[in-house]
Amino acid sequence: MKKTIVTIISVFAVLFCLVSVVLPRHKADLYSLLYPQNVSVEKSETVKKIELKKGNFFVLGAFYGEDIVWEVIDDEVNPLAWSLNAICFRAFDESSSDWATSDLKIWLNDETENGFLCDKNFCETQRDLILKTDGEKIFLLSKNQLQKFLESKRTKAPTVSAIANDGSNKLVIRRNCWYWTSSPIETNSSSVTAVTQTGGFYKTLSSDTLVGVCPAFYLNENVVYTCGGDGSKEKPYVIDTVEFGEEHNGIK
Repeated sequence: MKKTIVTIISVFAVLFCLVSVVLPRHKADLYSLLYPQNVSVEKSETVKKIELKKGNFFVLGAFYGEDIVWEVIDDEVNPLAWSLNAICFRAFDESSSDWATSDLKIWLNDETENGFLCDKNFCETQRDLILKTDGEKIFLLSKNQLQKFLESKRTKAPTVSAIANDGSNKLVIRRNCWYWTSSPIETNSSSVTAVTQTGGFYKTLSSDTLVGVCPAFYLNENVVYTCGGDGSKEKPYVIDTVEFGEEHNGIK
């Protein structure tokens, strides 16, 4: 009887080690199997000029080596693009809920080696397509902006590469994740409004490193060149960064 108990305890110990150590290392693979992201980024030799409209999806830039897919959520003036997925998990700030001075805003707009807009993620001509407003190119949507959408529209899934690089050893695999807004909690200087897995709003500490980042930006132009895709979520446009008005072989 004693040996049986010892054996059972040993089996459970091994299973615990597998779940707590081995499986988290492969959680990105598990996520891919459970929730496949059916996005096809295909480039062609033909380049055509298009006008981006609300509801179009396009690819511009990359993060963790994975193409970033954006959705045009407003096209009244300059197209407003919002990332289809949470591209990473990162703290808002070490202690403050003020977007204007936050670590996250600084990083998202940083073009140096370790910044989001570095050459590894965006080439110069890609950065030139992004409109700079109020001293920033990349920003987060506010709670007020997000309240215009249904809860189902507000839900965001992380990219597989975001899960692979989240820096934690936790095995938590859900389709959608929490992500930051730019709106502070007025009654607490160290808490920020976040969107939950179900699309609702809740507060979380600005130092939480397991909250997703869903950046947004305005495009300088609504007319762009593409070299692939049809603008759908499954086959987003692939933005070709030729200079406007410049001769380009294969333009339709």
